[in-house]
Order: sequence, then structure tokens, then C-alpha cells
Amino acid sequence: MRRVVLLLALSLAAVALRAQEAPAEGPRLVFDRETHDFGRIPGRGGKVSCEFPFTNRGTAPLVITRIVTSCTCTKGSFPKRPVAPGGTGTVTITYDPAQQQGVFFKAIQVYSNDGRKRVIVTVKGEVY
Repeated sequence: MRRVVLLLALSLAAVALRAQEAPAEGPRLVFDRETHDFGRIPGRGGKVSCEFPFTNRGTAPLVITRIVTSCTCTKGSFPKRPVAPGGTGTVTITYDPAQQQGVFFKAIQVYSNDGRKRVIVTVKGEVY
């Protein structure tokens, strides 16, 4: 019985692994990471930026349509051209610490033609 349970568990793990490797139908926006920590940054040190590399893990061209930020202190830029299946790109987020003091956590919504419609990335840190 124990051997049967072990074989079943291994089989399920193999199926799950293959499902993760297979490209999604249509475009699929997959970020290398979904959060960035700026750490401690000076309020008068100027704007800071970070990049969120991504891959289109789908079967159709990916088009990022817009980025919505949680406040005016945060801006985003993205590739304007479609990203082919297997292709890569970068979303750049710029944060202006002059508008805030203390700990911050900002959510950035990235909208595309991916069937999920949006993916959220975050930036955080502390302004001193």
C-alpha cells in the first residue's frame, strides 16, 4: 500500500511539472520575479528605478496594454511592440521618494492580452 501511495505521489508530481513546462494557449506573461525591495533610500536622493524582466511563455504574441500604479509617486514603462512566444522583455518601474517618508509598499498592475488580464508586481522600501 505504501509503495502504491509513493508511486501515485511521484506520478502526480511529474504531471504537475510537465504542466508547468508546457506553453500556455495564447500569450502568457511570466515575470522572473514579482517584487523588488529598494531597501533604505534617501528622500532627497532622486528617483529610483528597477526592472522586472519577463518572458512570454505562451503560444501567441504578448501585448502589454497598460500599467496602473497605486499612486502618482510610481510610474511604469513597458515594451510597445508585441513579444513573440518565447521572447523576453522588461517592465521598468520608477519610484519618486520625495513624495513620501517612511516605509512604502506599492502595487503595480500590468495589463496585457494574457488570459489572466493583469499581473501584479510590487516595490517596497523605506524612505529616510
